[in-house]
Amino acid sequence: MTGTPQIRETVAWKIWIAIRFIVFGVGGFVALWISWFSLIFAFDAPGQRWLSPFFAVPLCFIGALMMLYGGGQWGRWAYLWVFMSVPIMGSALGLLAQNYPKLEFLFATPLILILFTSSIAVCYLLGTKYYRRKDTRRTELFNNGVQDSESVK
Repeated sequence: MTGTPQIRETVAWKIWIAIRFIVFGVGGFVALWISWFSLIFAFDAPGQRWLSPFFAVPLCFIGALMMLYGGGQWGRWAYLWVFMSVPIMGSALGLLAQNYPKLEFLFATPLILILFTSSIAVCYLLGTKYYRRKDTRRTELFNNGVQDSESVK
């Protein structure tokens, strides 16, 4: 059977992709949310602390980087905005609701889900558009004989 090494390679590659997604993607998701909730609770009125804010902020960023690697998008840094959009939107809405009590209707379940998903969708579409344009330009330059990666930026 001549295809056996290729089959083994593809099976091993698929297992690695699954493990990478579970360990880094899900682990980064958990790290991002735990650190974000820790930051919110640390600066809330009772002042409960799960983690030090000096540890939670870098952990939030590291969690986003882990999700980027787990999703197979390492090096596409604009997608960090997709992962960070929900904590940023949630923090902004929380601050608005605290300072302006009339805005508490924003925390109704359907409306908050629409706000969160729309922020994710907008960030994803902008990132995809950016990388599509960048890849098109790189392809055009490559086809024209320019092979220096520094001229693509």
